[in-house]
Amino acid sequence: MACGSGVATSTTVAEKIKSKFDTDHIDYPVEAVDYKSILQELPNADIYVYIAKPDEEVLQEAEKLGISVYAGVPFLTGMGVDEIYEGIVKDTRK
Repeated sequence: MACGSGVATSTTVAEKIKSKFDTDHIDYPVEAVDYKSILQELPNADIYVYIAKPDEEVLQEAEKLGISVYAGVPFLTGMGVDEIYEGIVKDTRK
């Protein structure tokens, strides 16, 4: 989970994902990070949820590492969240 500062928006979305995981009894780590450090964080990740669309370098690195990438805005708006969440859950089981 990454946003510009890794403080407000990404933390909000990370907490929403954690809450849904708790409800669904899914034990999986969720961490909010600063976007500036995303290239250093990706090698330790299986799933990347973003707020602002990442640049091409980040997307290419995620693809190279086999990391699934999801938009996090639906967790803020509530629109389309079920489809995104289902994909994330599926990826936690890989």
